[in-house]
Amino acid sequence: MPVKSIKIDTEAYDRLRQCKQPGESFSEVTKRVVLPPLDVKAWLKRVRNNPLSSEAIEAVEAQIANRRRPSKRDR
Repeated sequence: MPVKSIKIDTEAYDRLRQCKQPGESFSEVTKRVVLPPLDVKAWLKRVRNNPLSSEAIEAVEAQIANRRRPSKRDR
């Protein structure tokens, strides 16, 4: 497989190294940590072909409503 060399700063290298598991290459950790971009067209097609149930829609709406509530923790 062809390879490319890249330059990253020390902080980026340290963060990448911290994610690295024993025996894992930097290429493998990068592929594991950096997810591929979302294919929006494919996602919309799946949603159109498999619409959410009423229960699922209510659960999503409840989660969104809970996010809008101010936190009760002390600041």
